[in-house]
Amino acid sequence: STFPPYLGGSLFLGVKDKNHKEFIKNVTKIFLEKLFISNSVTKGYELKINFLKNFSCFILNLEIEEIETYLKPFLSHFEMIKIREYQEYFFDSFISTEDKLNQYENFWTVWNLFYPKIVEMCKENISDFDKDIIYNYLLAGPSWKKDAKDWHTLKEREKLFFKKVSKDIGHHPSILYSVSKLLNNIGSAFRDEGIFWISDIIKNNPSLSKMELEINTVLYIENIIRGYIFENRQIIKTKSQMKQQTLIVLNFLIEKGSAIAYRLREMIL
Repeated sequence: STFPPYLGGSLFLGVKDKNHKEFIKNVTKIFLEKLFISNSVTKGYELKINFLKNFSCFILNLEIEEIETYLKPFLSHFEMIKIREYQEYFFDSFISTEDKLNQYENFWTVWNLFYPKIVEMCKENISDFDKDIIYNYLLAGPSWKKDAKDWHTLKEREKLFFKKVSKDIGHHPSILYSVSKLLNNIGSAFRDEGIFWISDIIKNNPSLSKMELEINTVLYIENIIRGYIFENRQIIKTKSQMKQQTLIVLNFLIEKGSAIAYRLREMIL
């Protein structure tokens, strides 16, 4: 059998009874083992996705102090390669559900619980599956509308989250890509602070200048820095810290062959 359609009579949605919650806890462990870890259901893609969608509904409707208990099986098995293939969809399901339910505190409780796992993952060799996980975790996946410039679950507080991301795991090109894409899309309100995040990533990880960046990374950074300079040109010229951070980004882009960055640098020197 499969779960009902997403957000359409979900078995998990609005569960309050203690016995029902205990049942869901046990069901989650069984599904995790059968569908993700052992991979015994070879044609269960749709079942897996429906489970994740329904599970995200349940988690985002829990009391905050209950969330870690029900996420524990996923946290415990995060490193297993067969489940990693579906972690991309795990995070995407939570984002899609949060977009509808708007459970801000619950959503960021989930994200913060997985943060140490993402940091640890970035210490290893990153596979293509891992990159997709990072994109979705950092809200830079492919699901957003092209013209989306904000999101109700990105608030002032999340500036600290992305600043921490930039400091802790900025050494990997997927992070630079994700942060720069976010600042072009739903995180556009964070642009001015984001210039400093990108600058710090580049300054603290000089090896990035020699690495091959992920596609569109340079384009995203060019878009951000161009708008920033056009709006703040005179201030940048007079404030040394702003100028220094801006030049770090521009010089990095010039090293990557950006003619736009070369012209922008001339504007503030």
